[in-house]
Amino acid sequence: MVKYVEFQAVVLAGGKGSRMTELTAGKPKCLLPVHNLPMIYYPLASLEKAGFTEAIVVVTESTRKEISSVLDKLNLTLKPEVVGIPDSEDLGTADAVRFISDKIHKDVMVISCDLISDVNISEILNSYRKYNASITALMLPAPKIPGTFVTPGPKSKQKPETDLIGIDNRTNRLVFLASASDFEDTLTISQKLLRKHTSFTMHSKLLDAHFYIMKKWVLDFLIHNKNFGTLKGELLPYIVSKQLSRPPKQTLDDKNTSIVKMDIREDIFRFAVEKTSDELIREMSAFNDHFFDLEGAYHGDLIRCYAHLITDKFGLRANTVQMYSLANSQLSQLPSCNISTNVISQLATVKSTQVTNCRIDEGARIDEKTSLKQSHIGPGCVIEQKTRVADSIIMGNVVIKQRCVIINCILCNNCVIEEGTELKDCLVGAQHIVPGGGRYSREVLTDVDRLMEI
Repeated sequence: MVKYVEFQAVVLAGGKGSRMTELTAGKPKCLLPVHNLPMIYYPLASLEKAGFTEAIVVVTESTRKEISSVLDKLNLTLKPEVVGIPDSEDLGTADAVRFISDKIHKDVMVISCDLISDVNISEILNSYRKYNASITALMLPAPKIPGTFVTPGPKSKQKPETDLIGIDNRTNRLVFLASASDFEDTLTISQKLLRKHTSFTMHSKLLDAHFYIMKKWVLDFLIHNKNFGTLKGELLPYIVSKQLSRPPKQTLDDKNTSIVKMDIREDIFRFAVEKTSDELIREMSAFNDHFFDLEGAYHGDLIRCYAHLITDKFGLRANTVQMYSLANSQLSQLPSCNISTNVISQLATVKSTQVTNCRIDEGARIDEKTSLKQSHIGPGCVIEQKTRVADSIIMGNVVIKQRCVIINCILCNNCVIEEGTELKDCLVGAQHIVPGGGRYSREVLTDVDRLMEI
């Protein structure tokens, strides 16, 4: 294991989960259980495996104590520094990084708390070093949804977000980045880009993993330009587009010109300044990132963005109900994740003899004459006699009374399922009480007022 001293790691965990409010009404998104471990465990474990000993975890101030308490109980040697940002402000991902910028003194790796993957982070760092990149972004194949997979809750016609990601076929240079929703019928590519990158692929089925490694100067630029609110939607597309530009003459001739006097479309080159030593090394080296022309390495670009594309690893962002359900369903299939498919806490009371491929947390009570298959039972849950649970996620302190049937459901923390209830493909919100004797299929059962608070 290599300990990294040249990078700092930042995990963004302050998002409110606006696309999965049914789940986040009663629990911070980063603490939602995935295989009975909080979602944020997975990016932190990946960092630890890569050799990181510290990470900054950005959360909202109102959740800081709760999240800190959970992180303290995880079996990690990595030490997270939990930093709270104001709840009252509508802060995007770029705003969050800017808010904690005084804690960052090196090149920085930013990773979302909802990224669940078995990608080797060291490989991405090596790619970043190889090209001396300004930004390296991790790209993964969009997750494939099995034909038999059913997401709990009503059928949704909402289409997943589609990104347009242009990657040079020879160099992996990230040459284009935008959301497909920004365009109507046609996409115009500039002649300048086509001349410079004669062979590139425009991908529409890749997942931007929200995993970015950035030069310290990119952070300095972000601090200066407060009109960038998000990383993926605003900052990255802007910097990717600036690869086609050249420093204005004013920047080249007078390096002492005040940044304040310059336009935002020019001042990025005040930050993207190459060290003299790096320039000399590149000129003396035979390395080149492209072929078929006499241009220097990197075409002489000061700003260089690269995509690190991995096609043979598992990865998804658990930022919707569908992706969250899929993560819980598929994670046990990964040997590299070292997750056993049948784990029962020593502090759980299990009287049932019919438990198959389940994870049961501490304090749970499973009565006799119950049947549990391929489900995740959270801490403090009670499942009474003659109840059957299959393919479901049962969060903490849920009570399921006698003679219930729970099939492919998500039951959020502290909800109660009264006696004789049948639920199939349903989602039950936090603290909600489902009356006994009813039959429900593909429904969201929750307190509307709690959703309105999100």
